[in-house]
Amino acid sequence: MQRVSEFAKAKGISRGRAYRLANSGALPAFRLSDGSIILEDAAVEWRPRNARPLSYRMAWLLLGILNGENLAGIRDAERARLKRHIQELRDAESPARVLATKVSARAGLQVFFAHPEDAREMRSDDRILLSGVGAPGSGMMAGDVVEGYVAPSAIKDLKSDYLLHEQVDGNVRLRIAEVLTPGRAAIAADLADWGRAREMREANRILDGLL
Repeated sequence: MQRVSEFAKAKGISRGRAYRLANSGALPAFRLSDGSIILEDAAVEWRPRNARPLSYRMAWLLLGILNGENLAGIRDAERARLKRHIQELRDAESPARVLATKVSARAGLQVFFAHPEDAREMRSDDRILLSGVGAPGSGMMAGDVVEGYVAPSAIKDLKSDYLLHEQVDGNVRLRIAEVLTPGRAAIAADLADWGRAREMREANRILDGLL
């Protein structure tokens, strides 16, 4: 859950606009007895209308270049586009927020609830490539949160093994994609997806080191 003012700051919009979005139903929210509005966790997925996510392929190419990988087989036009995207990140007040929008098509996010003991066990499961909160270098303790990438062929068994059930504010955030290793850039993007101040700060710290 998140206050409207925190959401507005994380997304780089005015509080007035955030309140209008909540009141119009564009953001999932509920009103407390004192009249204040609290946004549900699903609101972090909101993106400005003018945001233009990259394709799956271009998203991972951008993440790879940020990680310093020597990517072969990139066409000249793609390389020129990637250079422009990197410059936009360098020019941005919050590179992490911009990156999260650009690479939002990198994987499909599924959110579940798991018992804290199961969550700790999941963090040692080699079917999950840890990323985001709790990943090495993230600057954040995991607690009972599990966040990472899972191959499409493994998600069904993981859900069965750990009795996972979908929950919008759950403690297990799995991104479904064929990934060898997420890398620091993906960790930054995953942190930024939370839309919260602390995660965004750590995401920007990581990107500062990559840019």
